[in-house]
Amino acid sequence: MKSSLPINGSSEPTTKTLDQLVNLLATSALPAAVRRKSFIVNDVPERLAIEADENILASVLGSLLHTVVNHADNSCIRINAKENGNNILVNVKDSSNNYYSLAGDLQQVQQLAQKMSGYVSVSDRKEKSVTIAFSFPNLAKVA
Repeated sequence: MKSSLPINGSSEPTTKTLDQLVNLLATSALPAAVRRKSFIVNDVPERLAIEADENILASVLGSLLHTVVNHADNSCIRINAKENGNNILVNVKDSSNNYYSLAGDLQQVQQLAQKMSGYVSVSDRKEKSVTIAFSFPNLAKVA
């Protein structure tokens, strides 16, 4: 799924947080999550400001979340993030997903993530949970 959710409704620059973006994206994914008998938990810190391109970031995160939701079944989907210098690591953890079903669907997302110098990886846990990690530099592009 390609998402082009504009974060800024106006042309005025505003500082948005990653938490606000994840809330927006989780709200749009909620109907699909309910159909899959799953729910989404936003554990992103409230004060984590976005400096990167918000539209590309929204597309990447929206695609990640919708991919996970579309493969979920009776699941808790938990999103968290942490900052390390100028980089942000976002983890989307799903307690029900199959690693192999997700990995193929995320190749297009990886191409989009690369546009903002980001990287997507998928790891599988023995307890049947899958974590998708998305790391990206949280830097504004210089014109």
